[in-house]
Amino acid sequence: MNQTKDTITQQNLTRGLQMALKHPRLISGAVKRAGIWRGSQDYDDFLQEAYLAFAQAYVNYAGDPDGDDGFKAYAFRHIVWRLIDLLRRNRYRQGDVLPDLNLIGGKATDEAELDILLSLQQVAFSGNELDQLVIRDHFLKGYPLSVIAYQQQVTPRALRQHRAALRRQLAEILNYQS
Repeated sequence: MNQTKDTITQQNLTRGLQMALKHPRLISGAVKRAGIWRGSQDYDDFLQEAYLAFAQAYVNYAGDPDGDDGFKAYAFRHIVWRLIDLLRRNRYRQGDVLPDLNLIGGKATDEAELDILLSLQQVAFSGNELDQLVIRDHFLKGYPLSVIAYQQQVTPRALRQHRAALRRQLAEILNYQS
């Protein structure tokens, strides 16, 4: 039963990709509406993602995507929303001062990781309780901020602000270029 459902989904996804190839103007228009221009270095990546989003819209559409005229508008909106989400995620990741900080944990064998761990310890002892929570549970143990916020009865936004302040503080200590 489960295999047939997966097979049907794959077939619909394949049909969705085939239909996407028939509508390049719709897809390029959605990419343009999302604010991604041809001169962008990531244009091809976003265009490819737009084709996949079109195929996913084909699978998710409630009616008959082949016969319903409303499908094109639905697919256009779906592509734009997906690309805007990707742009936001990329913008958020570019704002990270210390992107490899989440990968630390367990044993620090590299000299750079050891410097970061020592700096974390220095900041943890000088910081308040929320700073210590973010360092211990998020940076070192890898727990999501939403889980820590729920356990400690604080807002995730407050923890994100503490994390950003800690990253700036650590970047200054470690002389990272942002």
